Amino acid sequence: MKLSLDWLSDFVAFTETNPQKIAEAITLSVAEVEEVEEQGALLGHCVVGKVDTIKKHPNADKLSLCIVLTEQGKKNVVCGGTNLRQGMLVAFAHVGARVKWHGGEMMELAKTKIRGEESEGMICSSSELDLTEQFPTTDDHHIIDLGDDGYNIGTPLKAALQLDDIVFHIDNHAITNRADLFSHIGFARECVAIGLGKWKKKPEVSPPKFGKGTIPFTFVVDAPKLMPRYLSTLIEIDGIGETPDWMKKRLRSVGWRPISLPIDITNYVATEIGVPLHSFDADDIAGTVHMRTSKKGEKIVTLDHQERSLPEEGLVLSDDKGIFDLLGIMGGLRSSTKDTTKRIYLHSATLDPLSIRRTIIATGHRTDAATVYEKGVPPITTEQGFYRAAGLMLELIPGARIVSKLESKGENGTPKKIIFSLEHASSILGRTISQKEASKIFSDLGCTVAGIGNVFTITPPLHRIGDMKESIDLVEEVARIAGFKSFEEELPTASILPPERDCRVNSLRNSLKEEGCIETVQFAFLGEELLMRSKTNDRSRLREIENPIGEDMKFMRPSLLPRLLEYGSDTMRLTSEDLKIFEIGHIFTNAEEHQSLTLLVAQVHSGGLKDDPLLSAKEAFKAACGAMGYAIRTHRNDSPSSVMHPGRTANVFIGERKIGELYEVHPEVAKNFGFPHRVAVVSIELDILLSLQTTENTYKHLFEFPSIAYDATIVFDPATPVGPFLEKVEGMHEFLREVKLVDLFEKEGKRHLTVRCTYNAGDRTLKEEEVKPIQEKVEALLRT
Repeated sequence: MKLSLDWLSDFVAFTETNPQKIAEAITLSVAEVEEVEEQGALLGHCVVGKVDTIKKHPNADKLSLCIVLTEQGKKNVVCGGTNLRQGMLVAFAHVGARVKWHGGEMMELAKTKIRGEESEGMICSSSELDLTEQFPTTDDHHIIDLGDDGYNIGTPLKAALQLDDIVFHIDNHAITNRADLFSHIGFARECVAIGLGKWKKKPEVSPPKFGKGTIPFTFVVDAPKLMPRYLSTLIEIDGIGETPDWMKKRLRSVGWRPISLPIDITNYVATEIGVPLHSFDADDIAGTVHMRTSKKGEKIVTLDHQERSLPEEGLVLSDDKGIFDLLGIMGGLRSSTKDTTKRIYLHSATLDPLSIRRTIIATGHRTDAATVYEKGVPPITTEQGFYRAAGLMLELIPGARIVSKLESKGENGTPKKIIFSLEHASSILGRTISQKEASKIFSDLGCTVAGIGNVFTITPPLHRIGDMKESIDLVEEVARIAGFKSFEEELPTASILPPERDCRVNSLRNSLKEEGCIETVQFAFLGEELLMRSKTNDRSRLREIENPIGEDMKFMRPSLLPRLLEYGSDTMRLTSEDLKIFEIGHIFTNAEEHQSLTLLVAQVHSGGLKDDPLLSAKEAFKAACGAMGYAIRTHRNDSPSSVMHPGRTANVFIGERKIGELYEVHPEVAKNFGFPHRVAVVSIELDILLSLQTTENTYKHLFEFPSIAYDATIVFDPATPVGPFLEKVEGMHEFLREVKLVDLFEKEGKRHLTVRCTYNAGDRTLKEEEVKPIQEKVEALLRT
């Protein structure tokens, strides 16, 4: 964004005259000034010259020998300009001038010979003098043409072109919450508030006198919340007129290209007041006008002659012929003002910033107007801009007269009164803020200040109702206007002792990795299609996102499982090893949010019973819990969910507290994701697990004497639980130190388990005849 110092000076009598210091003050308190541009900085030693004679260069086909009339007399010049003609007025640079050679590297002109002919200066193109905005061209050999009359020979070029302004280039990224600062009046207010000057002319705009007629069409607002404020009227004109030089100069200084007077007026007001406006040719509008939202696929040809497909719910104006304006972005070509326009429909509106931003993203079309509208133009600014534009049209356009009543809907809003405590503000800012200082700051910002003592009631001005909402906003205003340099540079003090940490999650994570599991970290969002495939699409539990990135990110995840299934199925295609993956993260439902752990085990090749994913998942999780100090047990689950295999599911307990489920994924779900074989899952509510007391791990001395171990293979019915039998055997005899399942396979419909029993006396080496009777009793018990 560009600001003209000359334009600002219409409103502010600057007490600080150094542009660099003005820029520094604005940077420290308002917004960063990236560059201070002095117009015509390259125009020293440059004057208006007149081409007296032209003849061909004897040694170069593309060069000409010219005699140029200047204030220093006649100058011989070698020039390669393709548009040279005798009698034309040109931009002439004397010896000693600094120019950009063909728009590139800077160089100082000296008297020289070019192909054997003397040259005493340069006839310049716009790129060589950095004047491309004023004299646009695509040909570096096309010199600046000042016409054949209108300038005196020898007039300094800077004076002739009225390039005497200072332009501040503002980085607007830091002021996205300040819609009022996208204007010269907004920055004029700031310049007064930070002490750079005093008001010369306060920005007050009076409404013009409106007519008694009606606008020749009905205006219907179909979406009032998306356009809470608008004003319009009908202006008849005798002709569009010519934009005055002073307006052209100011528009060019801030980057606008003058087009035609009605359009230039709306651009001028947008830059001065801060609300983009549009002037329509009223005779091109037919029937009822609707302010509505677009349907996907509707089209409009915009002012840049581009046909654009519109997104769903973009803000548009349409009549009986179709859409004629893309509100807040760019006007339509059909309804634009032209040389033949006799009736102007002037329109100003406040628009919903979120809708504008969505349309920018959907169309990929960002304009200066859209950049302002997406910040949220205050309704009072909409009104002031409309009155200012109408007044300028009446003043400058030939025969302009307002023939209709004012069409106005909506209000300018009511500012919220905010309580401001000096004591609270001082505690936040780190220094005492006096009553006098605070009162002056708020008054200079246009606020109404009431109250006595250390507590004020502050009423923001209407142009600040969008960003002055809470007490902390006022504290920020005090800080920046008082000046950040006024606060002591004191580093805060704080303890550097590390906070207490619960390391159990890290222990669990590390233990699972030691068991061969790989941790994944995935998106916390997912779509309906993935929920359907994983059979976790219970609508009553889903938390939907209001503004999703896409359809595949529409919901917060109700479980870690869907993303693990998706990732696992993709990974299975690329590996020849069984898959063990897990994730620790938060899951979300309509009612709550909690931390969860899900472990998924899948087979690449179908193996034996010992390699069953369900047992592998159980063993991995059991070992990880053991490392944390928890002993888990499982019990059959009689109420499996739709994602669980109905016959292969169990609840997981620590003591009497259920912490999750162990199950095989339902075959249909496994098929949906393309898994070739069984898939097992352990799903744990981590918050419940961490709320339970751990058992401290104790370590026993290794046995000093050799142990005796027996393996016994027992046949079990698949429907018979093994756990209770092993529990019966444990502790049968003082010599029986360990009972461990070491192998498992199925044959002819029967389950074969190999159990290893280890014996040790602790004080001597046992003999086989001592152990064998015990082992026989153990085997008999196991087989019953």
